[in-house]
Amino acid sequence: MDMKLLVALTLRDLRAKKEWVARDLTELYGNLPGHIDDHDLERYHLGMVTESELAPLEEHLLWCGVCLDRAEEAARYVDEVRAAACDLAD
Repeated sequence: MDMKLLVALTLRDLRAKKEWVARDLTELYGNLPGHIDDHDLERYHLGMVTESELAPLEEHLLWCGVCLDRAEEAARYVDEVRAAACDLAD
C-alpha cells in the first residue's frame, strides 16, 4: 500500500477516534464545573497557553486525575497527528 495512502487512512482513523473519545468525555465530564476543556488541553501540550492561563491549569492538573488523564490523551493525539503530518510531508 502506498505510504501516503496509509498515512491518510491513519489520520482518518485518529480523527474518528478523537471524535468518539471527545463525545464520551463531553457526556461524562461536560457538565461538571471546574474541569479543563479539550481545546485548552491541546493548547497546553502545544505550548500555546498564555502566561496567565498556565499556573491555574498546571495547578488543576496536579490534583485532578480526570483532567490529567485527558491531558495525557490529548498529548498522545497531538503527537500522533504531528507524526502523520511529517510523514505526509516526506
